[in-house]
Amino acid sequence: MSDRGVIVLAVAVWLGALRPLDLPWLVPAVLVCVALVLRRPAALVVSAALLSACLAGAAWSGLATVPRGAVVGPAVLVRDPSPVGGAVRVELRFEGRHAEAWASGEAATALRQRLAGEVVAVRGRWRPLSERSRRWLHPRHVVARIDVSSVEVVGEGSVAARAANGLRRTLVRGAGGLPVERRSLLLGVVLGDDREQPEELVDDFRAAGLSHLTAVSGSNLAFVLALAGPVLRRLGLRRRWVVTLCLLAAFGLLTRWEPSVLRAGAMATLACTTATIGRPTSRLRLLALAVAGVVLLDPLLVHAAGFQLSVGATAGIALLARPLGRRLPEVLAVTLAAQLGVAPVAIPLFGGLPLASLPANLLAVPVAAPLTAWGLTGGVVAGVLGPPLDGLLHVPTSLMTAWLAGVARWGAGLGAAEVAAVLVLGLAAWWVGSGRWSWRWDRTASTSPPGPS
Repeated sequence: MSDRGVIVLAVAVWLGALRPLDLPWLVPAVLVCVALVLRRPAALVVSAALLSACLAGAAWSGLATVPRGAVVGPAVLVRDPSPVGGAVRVELRFEGRHAEAWASGEAATALRQRLAGEVVAVRGRWRPLSERSRRWLHPRHVVARIDVSSVEVVGEGSVAARAANGLRRTLVRGAGGLPVERRSLLLGVVLGDDREQPEELVDDFRAAGLSHLTAVSGSNLAFVLALAGPVLRRLGLRRRWVVTLCLLAAFGLLTRWEPSVLRAGAMATLACTTATIGRPTSRLRLLALAVAGVVLLDPLLVHAAGFQLSVGATAGIALLARPLGRRLPEVLAVTLAAQLGVAPVAIPLFGGLPLASLPANLLAVPVAAPLTAWGLTGGVVAGVLGPPLDGLLHVPTSLMTAWLAGVARWGAGLGAAEVAAVLVLGLAAWWVGSGRWSWRWDRTASTSPPGPS
C-alpha cells in the first residue's frame, strides 16, 4: 500500500471510531484479514473503518451500565493519586471496571503515597459521574465514581510495576532537596508527573505555550533512545530490536502509558522493526500506521485531547517542518510546524494558541533535552547516593529548571507587539549569523562596475 493509501486507512479508522456501531466486530475483523491476504487496499480501508466502528460501539456499550451499591475488595491503581485540596483523587480498576475514586481523612492519607500498579483493598460506594466529568473520563474507560471510606494496602503489584515505581521513588527521593517549583518541573519534564506544580507555574506554562514540556511526549522517548544509543549501536540487529522494545515498554510503564506515549511508542516500535528488516519508511507513513493500530486497540482514544494534540503535532512536523526549514532556522521551523499541526485541536479546545509560544519554545526546548537526559541519569544516582551528594548532582538540574520557569514567566507576560518584536529580532540575528547577509553584500559588490580611479 502506498503512503497515500496508508494515510487514507488511518483517517478511515479514526472516522470509524467516531461513529460507533452496535454490531459484532468479528465479521469486519475477518474481512480485514482477507483484504490483507488478497492485497486489496480499498477493501482494507472499508473493512478497517467498519471494524473500528464496531470496536468503538463495544467500548461505549461497556460504559453505559453504571454500577451501584457497595464497593468492597481489592483494586489496582491505574494512575498515581493526586491531591485535591484535603482529598485525594485516583483512578483504579475494581472488578474489571475503571473508576475515579475520591478519598479524604485517613483513607486519603493511606492513598497519598501509593503509585499506579499497586493493589489496595477499598471500601466505599459507587456514584454516577456528572455530565461534565463524562466528557474527559469516558475516553479513559472510567464508568463511575467511588466514594472511598477506607483503604488498606494489599500489595505492590506486578514485577514490572514494582520496578517502575522503584525507579520513580528513587528519582523523587534524589530531588527531595530541590525547591518545590524546581522539583515539580524536573518530575514533569522527565516523568510527566505534574501533581506538585504550583498553580502559578501551571498558568505561566500554559500562557507561554510550554505545557507540552511537562506532559511526556514523543520527544521524551526520543531523548531516552538517544541516551541509550551508544549501547544499542554495539548490538546486532536482532538484539538491538529486542533491547529497544524493552526500553519502549519500560518507558511506557514509567510514564503511565499516557496517550502521547502510546502514539510515540507505536511509531518507535514500527520504526525499529522496519529498520531491522531493512525497510525504513517515512515519518508520515509511520504516524499513519501507528494511529490506525492504536485506535483499533482503543477506539476511545480519538476523544482524548492528549492523543489528538500528539497526533496533530507529529503530523505538522512530518508535513511542514522540511518546507518551512528552507526559509527558517530548523528549530523555528519545527516549532512552527508543530504549532500549526495542533491548531485544529487546540483552538476549539482552548480558545486559541498563545502568541508567545514560538519565542518561548525556541528558548525552552533546547534545555528540555539535557534536563531529560540528566534527570534520568544524574537523578537516579542522586536518589541512590542521598545527601549531601544529591544536592551537588542536582546543581545542573536546578539551573535548567530555573531557566524553564523563567522562560515561562517571561513568555506569559509577552503581548502581541512584544512577540512580534522578539521574532523579528531573532530572525534578523539568524540571518546575519548564518552568513546570508554578508553573502548578498559580497555578491552585490562583485557585480557592480568599478568606480573611478
